[in-house]
Amino acid sequence: MDDPRQTVPHAVGLIQHKMSVPDVPERLVPRPRIATALGALIERRQVVLVLATAGAGKTTAVSQATARLPHPVAWLSADATDARPGRLLAYLEEVLARHAPAAHQVATRALRAGIQHAESAGLLAESLRGHTLVLVLDDLERLGASGEVWETLGSFLHYLPRTVRAVLVSRRDIPPAVHRRLDLTSVASLREEDLAFTVEEAADALRLNDNTTVDPAQAVSATGGWVTGVLFEAWRSEEHTAVVGGEADPLHGYMSSRILAELSDADRDFLVTAAVLDEVTAERARVLGLAAPARRMQSLRSVRLPVVWSRDGRTMRFHPRLREFLLEQLGRRDDEELRRIRLAHGRLLAGEGHDEEATEVLLLAGEAAEARVCGARVILRVIERLDLPVAERWLDAFGPVGREPHELTTARLMLAWARDDYRGGTAIADALLDAGTRDEVARRSERAAALMIYCYAQCGRPGDVEDILRLAGPGAEVAAVRYSLGTMYPSYRVDTPPELTGGPSDAFVLFAKYWFGHLSDLDISLESHWGTSLAAPWQIAALRAQGHTRRALELYERTRDSVSNSLSLHAVVPELLLDAGRPSEAITALEEGRRLALAAGARTWYLGFTEGLVRLRILDRRDPAVSMALLDGLDNDPLIEQAVQLSAKARAWRGWLLLRSGADADALDCLREAVSLLRAGGLLLELPVAAVLLAEAEWRAGHADEADRAADLALEVSGRQGSHHVLLQVLGEFPAVASRRIDAEAETDTPWHTVGRALAAQGANIQVAERMPAVTVSEFGRHALLVDGAEARLRISKSLELLSYLSSRPGHAADRPRVLEALFARDDRSTRAYLRQAVHQLNLALPPQLRLTVEQNRLSLADEVAQGCQSLLMESDLAHANRLTGRARLSAIEALLARYEGDYLPGRTSQWVEERRRALSRQAADALSSAADLALRLHQYGDAVRLCERATAIDPLREVAWRVRMRAANALGDDDGVLMAFQDCEAALAGIDATPSPSTRRLLEQLQR
Repeated sequence: MDDPRQTVPHAVGLIQHKMSVPDVPERLVPRPRIATALGALIERRQVVLVLATAGAGKTTAVSQATARLPHPVAWLSADATDARPGRLLAYLEEVLARHAPAAHQVATRALRAGIQHAESAGLLAESLRGHTLVLVLDDLERLGASGEVWETLGSFLHYLPRTVRAVLVSRRDIPPAVHRRLDLTSVASLREEDLAFTVEEAADALRLNDNTTVDPAQAVSATGGWVTGVLFEAWRSEEHTAVVGGEADPLHGYMSSRILAELSDADRDFLVTAAVLDEVTAERARVLGLAAPARRMQSLRSVRLPVVWSRDGRTMRFHPRLREFLLEQLGRRDDEELRRIRLAHGRLLAGEGHDEEATEVLLLAGEAAEARVCGARVILRVIERLDLPVAERWLDAFGPVGREPHELTTARLMLAWARDDYRGGTAIADALLDAGTRDEVARRSERAAALMIYCYAQCGRPGDVEDILRLAGPGAEVAAVRYSLGTMYPSYRVDTPPELTGGPSDAFVLFAKYWFGHLSDLDISLESHWGTSLAAPWQIAALRAQGHTRRALELYERTRDSVSNSLSLHAVVPELLLDAGRPSEAITALEEGRRLALAAGARTWYLGFTEGLVRLRILDRRDPAVSMALLDGLDNDPLIEQAVQLSAKARAWRGWLLLRSGADADALDCLREAVSLLRAGGLLLELPVAAVLLAEAEWRAGHADEADRAADLALEVSGRQGSHHVLLQVLGEFPAVASRRIDAEAETDTPWHTVGRALAAQGANIQVAERMPAVTVSEFGRHALLVDGAEARLRISKSLELLSYLSSRPGHAADRPRVLEALFARDDRSTRAYLRQAVHQLNLALPPQLRLTVEQNRLSLADEVAQGCQSLLMESDLAHANRLTGRARLSAIEALLARYEGDYLPGRTSQWVEERRRALSRQAADALSSAADLALRLHQYGDAVRLCERATAIDPLREVAWRVRMRAANALGDDDGVLMAFQDCEAALAGIDATPSPSTRRLLEQLQR
């Protein structure tokens, strides 16, 4: 079986020297003016651009400047493969994590979770909060002049904390895609003229290179101070022509005539062939088939070349322009020789674990078979970081489906699924079946099995679905696709949705949760999902169904161009467009969805778009005859009998049309069947609509009790979805359903009254009794009684204290003696009279229905008043937050504690107040301590420290919080913070003559090693 964790991008296979500060040349001219100026720019501005031509001394200048700064330096040298945004993020994450542990796998987790490259880059940048460092990105011209990689880099720079500096080094200008994301006031630049040699520096450089015959002033005048021009004597105008060395590029001409021409044939051939290597060693050169590599490198070591040697002289790296020139020379060799070198190079890369680079090189060599082996090891990782075009190009080069590694088959299926190509996905599965390998692939690769199941299901082939399900193992991905099948086929329905894993199969779960009506579970900011292109449509749909039309439209506009899964988008957007008052666009979107579904071979999608078209035509009151004809076509499709969701909705919409036409008896039959199917299938999304329609049909048939039950079902299910938006839409056409239920209610503030008021606000002809006034009691930071938002003025302050006291008691009631003891600490004639006045004043402020009662010497507070007290709301919110998990729980705890800031009942000093205040403080400290531990486990180390500080401010003796703070400080690389947290813990415990526990001391020892 596939293990999804094995497909997460990680550091294995990354080229390490790219992430190291480059070695400086042996003969280095000190240039303090540039180092000082550049260092000052880096300290003052967040982003510094160092832009100049090749050989201008950019890298050396940045290396010298950053070495003098008091901050850690993270260095990344780009190459052509980094033009893939996922690849660049993998390197960025690795180099940053060396200085900021919180950055470890932030981007790779986000990419695997399906977050787009630009957003993943932003998350990586935000993980650096609390760190001060300088990030140098060198050789950026190798990323090309435009493309998604620049958008990704721009997003990363946009979200960088102010404590992090970025230095961008390139031969070309930085594209507008990056500049658009930067605050121009925080950007500075160093350019060609700033880096140019002065006459004095040129003299020093020429002297270091044993050249005393050249006039430094003439050299600077002729070259403009270009560093390489000075060092390589390239100022003579006769050498800066297209004919030098037979090259069209003047620099290439110079290299040809003044570098290669001065080498021996053996050294020249070695240099040109070795240019395929980013880093040349004798061992690597030998693998390329080069003779006597150690001798050749020793010979080249004595020649003045634009290369950088390691200190031990065993490793050589080319100046980028020299390498470009040498590779151009290599390209002039005959095809067979080129193929031999590329093949050797590809095999070398594969042996070193650089499978992605090896795949590219082996494909260039025409060795598709060997490239396939390397590509199979990394292609799922490439797809999960969303470099889909790369994976598609590889698979095209690898050839048709056959007996191949199951990773490649899985990759083909993933691409077909991501592109909505269900016909292509089934074709892959059928080809495997013809080759006799489908069963084997289904057993070995759970993901491949899940994708084949889904493609077969969408193409209306339930028999093949069942065949694969019998073979596939009981893993998370098969469970996810089986859960999604439950929306169509009742036999697959399960009550409990699978846990989200962060892998591609989460999209199956999202799809199903939407149709099952679990709208509150579709917030993709709380859980991991693979690909915004797969998850965004269902979030848009959930926002629309909950009545958040503006937010849904904003998300739609933001993602529609990047969403590859267009069928999902076409399925959910039409109703959003209709809600937004754009019915023609909605109909057009559904018609386009039908066309796309036909092209993709997706029969279930096609049927779904058809019934969706009927619903929109009904809502927009278009020709009912056309709608009926569409429904007749659905009824004649054999698949409709098996697909319960489609069948149920088709029956509901037919019943709706029949109600409009007055065919009430036929409508009743259709709607009873629709509601029965939706309830049996657990398909709650459309159930409120069908139930309202049924309530109207039952009433017209004279079945009052059945009508009430259907209406109550609609309200109940709508409430479970967290919004009455869809319910209110259908009640807008049938307001009598709500009116009848309101008239039947004995109370005046039931959920039906709330719905009725919402309908009345929308202009529906409906009468609703006045509701009971809302009572809230502010208890944190200030003590006040508010009735419908207006503060009640009480002449006796004990009235408010009495209210809060009773709300804190079991049953919100207490005997008179206990109340007198709590509020006055004594029971006599004076305090009893004072209590009577406090009760009287409180009842004058409260609504008549909610007044405090005194019966048989017992005072009782109405539940509605007690539940409006902030302390009870805080306890309720804490209980709810503790039922959540992960980031949702962390966010909930932080949000609720922000709502209840300030002392409880400030200024009150009664014993019961002090006890209640301590109890609430303990609960707050418990919540903060729990949140801090959770933040630590989620690698949000800065948040963990902050939450620990709040927890220990409330309860300094909470030793577990001090330990979390020590661990968080350690994760941030803050050794002083670790020790300080321990010392603060020690000082707090000393206040009660105690000392830190052995476990806390052991933790300090472990973290200080």
